[in-house]
Amino acid sequence: MAPVVQGITLFVIGMALLFAAMGLLILVMVVLERVFRTRPLVTAKQEPEESETVSKLAPAIEDEQVVAAIAVALAQLRSLDLGRSGLGEALEGGRGSWWTAGQIRQRQATAPHASNTPARSTTSFTAHGR
Repeated sequence: MAPVVQGITLFVIGMALLFAAMGLLILVMVVLERVFRTRPLVTAKQEPEESETVSKLAPAIEDEQVVAAIAVALAQLRSLDLGRSGLGEALEGGRGSWWTAGQIRQRQATAPHASNTPARSTTSFTAHGR
């Protein structure tokens, strides 16, 4: 059998087994979820849900108070400086020591050796603005 045909056959069989195993796992999860499902207890008197309580309290709070509370929380957060990660501080500082070391190594690799070869011009460095 040609290596390409053998590779394609192995790929198809492997993918079929993979999807069959995944389907079996999903089936097991569905069956276990149905077996161990918790059912709510039914009582004679149904208590009101939380959504009714929230809807009764919502008109009591004015929108301006909510906006003021959010503004105070944001001002407090900014005063504590917790929202600042310092992620861009290294970029604002300029090029670092790794960049400088790389430039030195690059110049040493392209610099003429101390032999009798004539010195090269530095136009390759100045042409790119470096």
